[in-house]
Parts: sequence; structure tokens; C-alpha cells
Amino acid sequence: MGSFYNSYSKFLKEKFSTEVHKISLSSNATCPNRDGTLGTGGCIYCSELGSGRIYAKTPYEQARDYFDLKIPGEKKYIAYFQSFSNMYKNKEVLIESIEKIMTLDDVVGFSVSTRPDSLDKDILECLKSISDRYFIQIEMGLESSNDKTLERINRKMGANKYLYAVEQVRNTIPEAHIVCHVILGLPEEKYSDYENTIEFYVKSDSDGIKFHHLYVHKNTELNRLFEEGRAQVMDEYEYIECLLKLLEKIPSEKVIHRLKSSLNPNDLIAPLWTLDKHFYEKLSSSAREKKSYQGKYYGNNRFNCW
Repeated sequence: MGSFYNSYSKFLKEKFSTEVHKISLSSNATCPNRDGTLGTGGCIYCSELGSGRIYAKTPYEQARDYFDLKIPGEKKYIAYFQSFSNMYKNKEVLIESIEKIMTLDDVVGFSVSTRPDSLDKDILECLKSISDRYFIQIEMGLESSNDKTLERINRKMGANKYLYAVEQVRNTIPEAHIVCHVILGLPEEKYSDYENTIEFYVKSDSDGIKFHHLYVHKNTELNRLFEEGRAQVMDEYEYIECLLKLLEKIPSEKVIHRLKSSLNPNDLIAPLWTLDKHFYEKLSSSAREKKSYQGKYYGNNRFNCW
């Protein structure tokens, strides 16, 4: 699997000549769309924990605990600050955590997830100061290039904020690996909206992309809308068909970090195929049948493995 697209694992293996894994860490960050600065409640699909967990321990302690339990080997690791907007009102915690995690062996990089409107200059400068020794990755959510969609999901941010944020990162850390998050299946969006979002991403100065399918997390605003019949989720095969057509429109040098969402089964309302262990087999089978591969739209055969 992965030969018909430029996978993140392939990218890391080529860069570091060994297996590299991300360690997900929580800095207990918040979000301007939750603390009242822009709004409360967050985006309609976002739970109280964001995409991660709340920990009593510091990120350094979380990472150290992981290394205490890991099996010795040749693998290297990227410290990944995942949940919520890690650069938002979080300067001291994040910088201190980065400095302490640098003392751990086998850490080769840092990945920081944040909202495009929540970049912190001092944190970027900190990351820049270590970019000659560590791989630096900045992840930001675009979700959709349609401002009406962003308003509909209570995003409290226009799409152009993403472009400005990419420019800010590039100006400070030119070598940073910038990752764009997009969601397929947002309320009232059609395939043409997905195409526009991918075109927007390709035109941005971003290096990688994470695809997510819209899922319903329990105890969210989307959960309420779904139960009232005012929101739907995509069928698995519809999602696969859309995903393959969009991959064809992404240049072969762009890195595909993720192809679907994942979630703890205890928190999932719908769609149940989110938990399908055979999703990637189905995706590969469909790609083979359609002779589909990343970059096909451009006539680039780098990933034409069929």
C-alpha cells in the first residue's frame, strides 16, 4: 500500500533512512474559538478534547514515559503537539517542552498543530533556532476553501487566513514542512467544493496534506444536528471515489500525510466505516481498478504503479 501516492511514511524513510514515528503529546492547549476570544463551543465537529487528550503530566513527562516503555531499536521519533491550537496562549509551556524534549535521544523532529490565526512569533523563532538540527513540521487546518462552509461550521476564520499563516511560517522558517488539513463531507459541500479546496491547497506554499472524512463525535454540535437529521455523513465508497479523484489533482511532490480520519470507537456516532480495518485495502483495490494515482491530472507518472 502507498505506491500510488506519496505517503508520509515513505517521505520520512527517505529523509531519515530509517523508520520514524510521531509521538502524540498534549500541551493542554485551548482555542480562540472556545475561550470566548472568537467564540465558544468550537467548530461543530470538535469535542471538548479536540483531537487529543487532557493530561496531568507535562508534554516532556508524556514523551519520557513513552520512551521508558518503547522497545529498543533503530526507530526515530517526532514529538507531535496535537490537540487544539498549540501556539495559542501557550508560549511558555510549548517552548519549555521543546527544550526539555530535545534532551531525549532518538527525537529527530517537532510537529506543532495550531489554527492558522493563532501563530506565535516567539514559538516560531524557537523552532527556527533548532531547525538546523531538527525536522520542523507545522500543521494547520484549512478544512475548506469555501468561506460559507467555514461560517456554517462555526470556524470563525476565513480561508485566506490559511494563506497568510503559510506566508508567516515561510518567512520565519523557510525549511519548515507545512501540512494542510482538509475535511471531506462538510455540511452542504459538493465535489466541486472539494476540488476548489484542493486547488487552493496546491496554490498555497504547503508541503503536505491530511485528508479527513467528516465523522460525528458524541456530545458535539454536529452530533445534535445529525440526530435531528440536519447533517449527513459520506458513504465509504463515495468517500473513496472522491479521494482518488482528488489525489489525481495533487502534484506528485506533495506529501500525503493521512487519507481518512480515525477515532476512539467509544466516541464515534457515525459513520461506522470510520472503524473499517479494510479501508486501505478497498482504497487500493479501487485505485487499481480505476488506474488512479497521485499526479495523474498533471501527466506525472511517478506514482503510476499500475
